[in-house]
Amino acid sequence: MKYASLTERVKPSDDAEGDPWEVHEMACKRAAAGEDIVLLSIGQEADEQTPSTIVNAAIESLQNGDHHYTDVNGTPELRASIARYHTSLTGQHTTPENCTSFAGAQNALFATAQVLLESGDEVIISEPYYTTYAATFSSSGATLVSIPVTRENNYQLDTGDIANAITDKTQAIVLNSPNNPMGTCYSEKDFATVVSLCVKHSIWLIVDTVYLDIVAVSPNDLPHHSPGADDVLITIGSLSKSHRMTGWRIGWTVAPPEVATHLAHLSMCMHYGLPPFIMKAAVVAIEQSTQTPELVRDTLSRRRQLATTIFQDIRVATLHDSGHGMFMLIDVSELGVSAYVFSMRLLNEYNVAALPCDGFGQAGASLVRVGLCVDDDKLEGACQKIVDCIAAFANAA
Repeated sequence: MKYASLTERVKPSDDAEGDPWEVHEMACKRAAAGEDIVLLSIGQEADEQTPSTIVNAAIESLQNGDHHYTDVNGTPELRASIARYHTSLTGQHTTPENCTSFAGAQNALFATAQVLLESGDEVIISEPYYTTYAATFSSSGATLVSIPVTRENNYQLDTGDIANAITDKTQAIVLNSPNNPMGTCYSEKDFATVVSLCVKHSIWLIVDTVYLDIVAVSPNDLPHHSPGADDVLITIGSLSKSHRMTGWRIGWTVAPPEVATHLAHLSMCMHYGLPPFIMKAAVVAIEQSTQTPELVRDTLSRRRQLATTIFQDIRVATLHDSGHGMFMLIDVSELGVSAYVFSMRLLNEYNVAALPCDGFGQAGASLVRVGLCVDDDKLEGACQKIVDCIAAFANAA
Protein backbone atom coordinates (compact mmCIF):
# COMPACT_ATOMS: atom_id res chain seq x y z
CA MET A 1 0.00 0.00 0.00
CA LYS A 2 1.16 3.55 -0.78
CA TYR A 3 1.62 6.39 1.70
CA ALA A 4 1.81 10.08 0.92
CA SER A 5 5.28 11.65 0.82
CA LEU A 6 4.11 13.80 3.74
CA THR A 7 4.68 10.81 6.04
CA GLU A 8 8.41 11.06 5.37
CA ARG A 9 8.49 14.79 5.95
CA VAL A 10 6.77 14.66 9.35
CA LYS A 11 8.69 11.75 10.87
CA PRO A 12 11.63 12.37 13.27
CA SER A 13 14.81 13.51 11.56
CA ASP A 14 17.34 10.87 10.59
CA ASP A 15 20.04 13.29 11.80
CA ALA A 16 19.09 12.66 15.43
CA GLU A 17 20.70 9.72 17.22
CA GLY A 18 17.28 8.60 18.43
CA ASP A 19 13.70 9.81 18.41
CA PRO A 20 13.86 13.31 19.99
CA TRP A 21 11.16 12.32 22.47
CA GLU A 22 12.40 8.79 23.21
CA VAL A 23 13.94 9.60 26.58
CA HIS A 24 10.87 11.57 27.68
CA GLU A 25 8.44 8.86 26.58
CA MET A 26 10.44 6.14 28.33
CA ALA A 27 10.48 8.24 31.48
CA CYS A 28 6.72 8.80 31.34
CA LYS A 29 6.05 5.07 30.98
CA ARG A 30 8.29 4.27 33.93
CA ALA A 31 6.68 6.99 36.05
CA ALA A 32 3.22 5.66 35.15
CA ALA A 33 4.37 2.21 36.27
CA GLY A 34 5.18 3.60 39.69
CA GLU A 35 8.89 4.37 39.45
CA ASP A 36 10.19 7.52 41.11
CA ILE A 37 11.24 9.44 37.98
CA VAL A 38 11.88 13.19 37.94
CA LEU A 39 10.71 14.66 34.63
CA LEU A 40 12.84 17.60 33.55
CA SER A 41 12.26 16.77 29.90
CA ILE A 42 9.19 18.84 29.07
CA GLY A 43 8.16 22.47 29.41
CA GLN A 44 5.25 22.40 31.81
CA GLU A 45 5.13 23.01 35.53
CA ALA A 46 4.33 19.57 36.91
CA ASP A 47 3.47 20.88 40.37
CA GLU A 48 1.14 23.68 39.26
CA GLN A 49 -2.44 23.79 38.01
CA THR A 50 -4.43 26.09 35.79
CA PRO A 51 -5.82 28.92 37.96
CA SER A 52 -9.28 28.13 39.30
CA THR A 53 -10.86 31.24 37.72
CA ILE A 54 -9.98 29.82 34.29
CA VAL A 55 -11.15 26.30 35.12
CA ASN A 56 -14.44 27.59 36.54
CA ALA A 57 -15.05 29.67 33.42
CA ALA A 58 -14.83 26.54 31.27
CA ILE A 59 -17.16 24.60 33.59
CA GLU A 60 -19.70 27.43 33.67
CA SER A 61 -19.52 27.75 29.90
CA LEU A 62 -20.27 24.04 29.47
CA GLN A 63 -23.10 24.19 31.95
CA ASN A 64 -24.57 27.10 29.99
CA GLY A 65 -24.65 25.01 26.84
CA ASP A 66 -21.56 26.38 25.10
CA HIS A 67 -20.74 23.19 23.24
CA HIS A 68 -21.84 23.89 19.68
CA TYR A 69 -20.03 24.82 16.46
CA THR A 70 -18.09 28.08 16.51
CA ASP A 71 -16.49 30.55 14.12
CA VAL A 72 -13.43 28.88 12.58
CA ASN A 73 -11.41 32.03 13.32
CA GLY A 74 -12.31 31.90 17.00
CA THR A 75 -15.13 33.68 18.78
CA PRO A 76 -15.25 37.47 18.32
CA GLU A 77 -14.76 37.82 22.09
CA LEU A 78 -11.57 35.73 22.04
CA ARG A 79 -10.14 37.45 18.98
CA ALA A 80 -10.73 40.85 20.57
CA SER A 81 -8.98 39.67 23.75
CA ILE A 82 -6.04 38.30 21.75
CA ALA A 83 -5.73 41.59 19.89
CA ARG A 84 -5.62 43.59 23.12
CA TYR A 85 -3.20 41.13 24.73
CA HIS A 86 -0.87 41.11 21.75
CA THR A 87 -0.83 44.90 21.67
CA SER A 88 0.00 45.05 25.38
CA LEU A 89 2.88 42.59 24.95
CA THR A 90 4.39 43.95 21.75
CA GLY A 91 3.08 47.48 21.22
CA GLN A 92 1.90 46.51 17.73
CA HIS A 93 -1.51 47.90 16.81
CA THR A 94 -3.69 44.82 16.39
CA THR A 95 -7.34 44.25 15.51
CA PRO A 96 -9.47 41.09 15.75
CA GLU A 97 -9.14 40.81 11.97
CA ASN A 98 -5.44 40.08 12.45
CA CYS A 99 -6.10 37.21 14.88
CA THR A 100 -6.88 33.56 14.23
CA SER A 101 -7.23 31.00 17.04
CA PHE A 102 -5.77 27.51 16.87
CA ALA A 103 -5.44 24.38 19.00
CA GLY A 104 -2.15 25.55 20.52
CA ALA A 105 0.92 27.24 19.09
CA GLN A 106 2.02 24.00 17.41
CA ASN A 107 -1.21 23.92 15.37
CA ALA A 108 -0.75 27.61 14.55
CA LEU A 109 2.80 27.00 13.31
CA PHE A 110 1.69 24.06 11.16
CA ALA A 111 -1.17 26.06 9.64
CA THR A 112 1.12 29.01 8.93
CA ALA A 113 3.56 26.71 7.14
CA GLN A 114 0.77 25.32 4.96
CA VAL A 115 -0.49 28.71 3.76
CA LEU A 116 2.92 30.31 3.18
CA LEU A 117 5.22 27.52 1.97
CA GLU A 118 5.28 24.87 -0.73
CA SER A 119 7.64 22.64 -2.69
CA GLY A 120 10.51 24.66 -4.16
CA ASP A 121 10.50 27.24 -1.37
CA GLU A 122 13.23 27.65 1.22
CA VAL A 123 12.65 28.59 4.85
CA ILE A 124 15.52 29.92 6.97
CA ILE A 125 15.58 28.78 10.58
CA SER A 126 17.94 29.39 13.49
CA GLU A 127 19.47 26.19 14.91
CA PRO A 128 19.11 24.69 17.52
CA TYR A 129 15.38 24.93 16.91
CA TYR A 130 12.46 23.40 18.78
CA THR A 131 12.29 19.73 17.89
CA THR A 132 9.01 19.89 15.93
CA TYR A 133 10.10 22.76 13.70
CA ALA A 134 11.86 20.67 11.05
CA ALA A 135 8.81 18.51 10.34
CA THR A 136 6.35 21.37 10.79
CA PHE A 137 7.89 23.57 8.11
CA SER A 138 9.11 20.85 5.75
CA SER A 139 5.63 19.27 5.83
CA SER A 140 4.66 21.91 3.29
CA GLY A 141 7.31 20.63 0.89
CA ALA A 142 9.67 23.53 1.61
CA THR A 143 13.38 23.01 2.21
CA LEU A 144 14.88 23.99 5.57
CA VAL A 145 17.98 26.16 5.53
CA SER A 146 19.50 26.03 9.02
CA ILE A 147 21.66 28.82 10.42
CA PRO A 148 23.51 27.35 13.43
CA VAL A 149 24.30 29.51 16.42
CA THR A 150 27.58 28.58 18.05
CA ARG A 151 29.04 28.23 21.49
CA GLU A 152 31.93 30.46 20.39
CA ASN A 153 29.44 33.27 19.69
CA ASN A 154 27.61 32.59 22.98
CA TYR A 155 24.76 31.08 20.95
CA GLN A 156 23.77 34.50 19.61
CA LEU A 157 22.06 35.00 16.26
CA ASP A 158 24.27 36.39 13.48
CA THR A 159 22.05 38.40 11.16
CA GLY A 160 24.85 38.42 8.60
CA ASP A 161 24.50 34.65 8.31
CA ILE A 162 20.78 35.09 7.66
CA ALA A 163 21.42 37.70 4.97
CA ASN A 164 23.94 35.41 3.29
CA ALA A 165 21.46 32.50 3.31
CA ILE A 166 18.75 34.36 1.42
CA THR A 167 18.20 33.20 -2.16
CA ASP A 168 15.52 33.78 -4.75
CA LYS A 169 13.80 30.68 -3.31
CA THR A 170 13.58 32.02 0.25
CA GLN A 171 9.95 32.39 1.25
CA ALA A 172 10.16 32.75 5.04
CA ILE A 173 12.46 33.24 8.02
CA VAL A 174 11.48 31.60 11.31
CA LEU A 175 12.67 32.92 14.67
CA ASN A 176 11.75 31.78 18.17
CA SER A 177 12.23 34.47 20.81
CA PRO A 178 12.57 33.76 23.69
CA ASN A 179 14.16 30.71 22.12
CA ASN A 180 13.55 27.06 22.95
CA PRO A 181 15.93 25.47 23.87
CA MET A 182 18.49 28.28 24.16
CA GLY A 183 16.40 30.86 26.03
CA THR A 184 17.90 33.58 23.85
CA CYS A 185 16.02 36.85 23.42
CA TYR A 186 17.05 38.58 20.22
CA SER A 187 17.88 42.27 20.32
CA GLU A 188 15.97 45.20 18.84
CA LYS A 189 18.84 45.74 16.41
CA ASP A 190 18.85 42.11 15.23
CA PHE A 191 15.10 42.05 14.75
CA ALA A 192 15.15 45.37 12.87
CA THR A 193 17.82 43.96 10.54
CA VAL A 194 15.81 40.80 9.87
CA VAL A 195 12.60 42.75 9.24
CA SER A 196 14.41 45.01 6.77
CA LEU A 197 15.73 41.93 4.96
CA CYS A 198 12.23 40.50 4.78
CA VAL A 199 10.79 43.75 3.43
CA LYS A 200 13.60 44.12 0.89
CA HIS A 201 13.27 40.56 -0.44
CA SER A 202 9.49 40.09 0.06
CA ILE A 203 10.01 37.33 2.63
CA TRP A 204 7.66 36.38 5.46
CA LEU A 205 8.95 36.59 9.04
CA ILE A 206 7.38 34.00 11.37
CA VAL A 207 8.13 34.69 15.05
CA ASP A 208 7.20 32.15 17.73
CA THR A 209 6.69 34.06 20.99
CA VAL A 210 5.12 31.43 23.25
CA TYR A 211 7.58 32.24 26.06
CA LEU A 212 7.34 36.01 25.65
CA ASP A 213 4.94 36.80 28.48
CA ILE A 214 6.96 34.89 31.11
CA VAL A 215 10.16 36.80 30.29
CA ALA A 216 10.82 40.43 31.18
CA VAL A 217 11.29 41.74 27.63
CA SER A 218 10.71 45.34 26.59
CA PRO A 219 8.40 45.80 23.59
CA ASN A 220 11.28 47.76 22.07
CA ASP A 221 13.27 44.50 21.86
CA LEU A 222 10.77 42.97 19.46
CA PRO A 223 10.31 43.11 15.68
CA HIS A 224 6.81 44.58 15.79
CA HIS A 225 7.92 48.24 15.65
CA SER A 226 10.31 47.91 12.73
CA PRO A 227 9.30 49.67 9.50
CA GLY A 228 7.36 47.30 7.28
CA ALA A 229 6.75 44.71 10.01
CA ASP A 230 2.97 44.90 9.68
CA ASP A 231 3.24 43.61 6.10
CA VAL A 232 5.63 40.68 6.61
CA LEU A 233 5.26 39.54 10.23
CA ILE A 234 3.26 36.57 11.52
CA THR A 235 3.41 36.15 15.31
CA ILE A 236 2.59 32.88 17.05
CA GLY A 237 1.20 33.11 20.59
CA SER A 238 -0.21 30.78 23.23
CA LEU A 239 -1.48 30.56 26.81
CA SER A 240 0.25 27.22 27.48
CA LYS A 241 3.28 28.53 29.38
CA SER A 242 2.04 31.91 30.57
CA HIS A 243 -1.23 30.73 32.12
CA ARG A 244 -0.38 27.11 32.95
CA MET A 245 -2.70 25.83 30.22
CA THR A 246 -0.56 23.33 28.29
CA GLY A 247 -3.31 20.71 27.98
CA TRP A 248 -6.03 23.17 27.01
CA ARG A 249 -4.52 23.60 23.53
CA ILE A 250 -5.23 27.24 22.84
CA GLY A 251 -2.99 29.40 20.69
CA TRP A 252 -3.18 31.93 17.87
CA THR A 253 -1.61 33.79 15.00
CA VAL A 254 -1.43 37.55 14.59
CA ALA A 255 -0.93 38.29 10.91
CA PRO A 256 -1.80 40.63 8.05
CA PRO A 257 -5.55 40.32 7.28
CA GLU A 258 -5.00 38.52 3.97
CA VAL A 259 -2.90 35.86 5.72
CA ALA A 260 -5.60 35.56 8.38
CA THR A 261 -8.16 34.92 5.64
CA HIS A 262 -6.09 32.07 4.22
CA LEU A 263 -5.61 30.63 7.70
CA ALA A 264 -9.36 30.70 8.25
CA HIS A 265 -9.91 28.74 5.03
CA LEU A 266 -7.42 26.11 6.22
CA SER A 267 -9.05 26.02 9.66
CA MET A 268 -12.38 25.25 8.02
CA CYS A 269 -10.81 22.08 6.57
CA MET A 270 -8.62 21.25 9.56
CA HIS A 271 -10.60 21.67 12.78
CA TYR A 272 -13.84 23.50 11.88
CA GLY A 273 -13.65 25.69 14.96
CA LEU A 274 -12.40 25.21 18.50
CA PRO A 275 -14.49 24.19 21.54
CA PRO A 276 -16.38 27.28 22.75
CA PHE A 277 -15.85 26.48 26.43
CA ILE A 278 -12.07 26.41 25.86
CA MET A 279 -12.23 29.78 24.14
CA LYS A 280 -14.34 31.20 26.98
CA ALA A 281 -11.71 30.03 29.45
CA ALA A 282 -9.00 31.63 27.29
CA VAL A 283 -10.80 34.98 27.42
CA VAL A 284 -10.96 34.77 31.21
CA ALA A 285 -7.27 33.84 31.31
CA ILE A 286 -6.31 36.88 29.26
CA GLU A 287 -8.68 39.37 30.86
CA GLN A 288 -8.77 38.25 34.50
CA SER A 289 -5.80 36.00 35.30
CA THR A 290 -3.37 38.81 34.59
CA GLN A 291 -0.93 37.99 37.42
CA THR A 292 -0.31 34.40 36.34
CA PRO A 293 2.52 35.15 33.86
CA GLU A 294 4.36 37.05 36.57
CA LEU A 295 3.86 34.17 39.02
CA VAL A 296 5.28 31.76 36.45
CA ARG A 297 8.23 34.10 35.85
CA ASP A 298 8.95 34.41 39.57
CA THR A 299 8.74 30.63 40.07
CA LEU A 300 11.14 29.97 37.23
CA SER A 301 13.53 32.64 38.48
CA ARG A 302 13.65 31.05 41.93
CA ARG A 303 14.20 27.58 40.51
CA ARG A 304 16.85 28.85 38.12
CA GLN A 305 18.80 30.18 41.09
CA LEU A 306 18.46 26.84 42.91
CA ALA A 307 19.74 24.95 39.88
CA THR A 308 22.55 27.43 39.26
CA THR A 309 23.83 26.99 42.81
CA ILE A 310 24.08 23.22 42.35
CA PHE A 311 25.44 23.38 38.80
CA GLN A 312 28.35 25.47 40.03
CA ASP A 313 29.88 22.11 40.98
CA ILE A 314 29.89 20.90 37.37
CA ARG A 315 33.29 19.92 36.07
CA VAL A 316 34.21 19.08 32.46
CA ALA A 317 30.73 19.75 31.01
CA THR A 318 29.61 23.37 30.46
CA LEU A 319 26.44 25.08 31.68
CA HIS A 320 24.71 27.49 29.31
CA ASP A 321 21.99 29.66 30.80
CA SER A 322 20.54 32.72 29.11
CA GLY A 323 18.54 33.57 32.25
CA HIS A 324 15.28 33.30 30.30
CA GLY A 325 12.55 30.74 29.76
CA MET A 326 11.89 27.34 31.31
CA PHE A 327 15.19 25.63 30.58
CA MET A 328 18.92 25.50 31.18
CA LEU A 329 21.37 23.73 28.88
CA ILE A 330 24.40 21.57 29.58
CA ASP A 331 26.98 21.04 26.84
CA VAL A 332 28.37 17.51 27.30
CA SER A 333 30.74 17.54 24.31
CA GLU A 334 33.78 17.59 26.61
CA LEU A 335 32.65 14.25 28.04
CA GLY A 336 33.10 12.65 24.64
CA VAL A 337 29.47 11.49 24.41
CA SER A 338 26.35 12.73 22.65
CA ALA A 339 23.43 14.36 24.41
CA TYR A 340 21.39 11.24 23.67
CA VAL A 341 23.90 8.87 25.31
CA PHE A 342 24.20 11.15 28.34
CA SER A 343 20.43 11.49 28.72
CA MET A 344 19.83 7.75 28.47
CA ARG A 345 22.34 7.06 31.23
CA LEU A 346 20.89 9.86 33.34
CA LEU A 347 17.47 8.22 33.07
CA ASN A 348 18.54 4.60 33.47
CA GLU A 349 20.97 5.05 36.36
CA TYR A 350 19.76 8.22 38.10
CA ASN A 351 15.98 8.25 37.38
CA VAL A 352 16.12 11.77 35.95
CA ALA A 353 14.71 12.62 32.51
CA ALA A 354 16.29 15.49 30.60
CA LEU A 355 15.86 16.11 26.88
CA PRO A 356 18.75 15.49 24.46
CA CYS A 357 18.81 18.29 21.90
CA ASP A 358 20.19 16.30 18.97
CA GLY A 359 16.59 16.38 17.72
CA PHE A 360 16.87 20.18 17.62
CA GLY A 361 19.27 20.08 14.67
CA GLN A 362 22.96 19.23 14.48
CA ALA A 363 23.88 22.29 16.55
CA GLY A 364 22.09 20.65 19.48
CA ALA A 365 23.88 17.29 19.28
CA SER A 366 25.86 17.87 22.47
CA LEU A 367 23.27 19.89 24.38
CA VAL A 368 21.04 18.50 27.14
CA ARG A 369 17.95 20.56 27.99
CA VAL A 370 17.05 20.68 31.68
CA GLY A 371 13.54 21.88 32.55
CA LEU A 372 12.89 23.97 35.66
CA CYS A 373 9.40 22.57 35.94
CA VAL A 374 9.19 20.46 39.12
CA ASP A 375 8.95 21.54 42.73
CA ASP A 376 12.03 22.95 44.43
CA ASP A 377 12.98 19.83 46.40
CA LYS A 378 12.71 17.54 43.37
CA LEU A 379 14.63 20.01 41.25
CA GLU A 380 17.49 20.27 43.71
CA GLY A 381 17.75 16.50 44.00
CA ALA A 382 17.60 16.01 40.24
CA CYS A 383 20.23 18.67 39.57
CA GLN A 384 22.59 17.00 42.03
CA LYS A 385 22.08 13.71 40.17
CA ILE A 386 22.95 15.47 36.90
CA VAL A 387 26.19 16.67 38.50
CA ASP A 388 26.87 13.11 39.69
CA CYS A 389 26.18 11.68 36.23
CA ILE A 390 28.59 14.17 34.64
CA ALA A 391 31.22 13.15 37.20
CA ALA A 392 30.65 9.46 36.40
CA PHE A 393 31.27 10.06 32.69
CA ALA A 394 34.33 12.19 33.45
CA ASN A 395 35.83 9.59 35.79
CA ALA A 396 35.34 6.84 33.22
CA ALA A 397 37.13 8.80 30.50
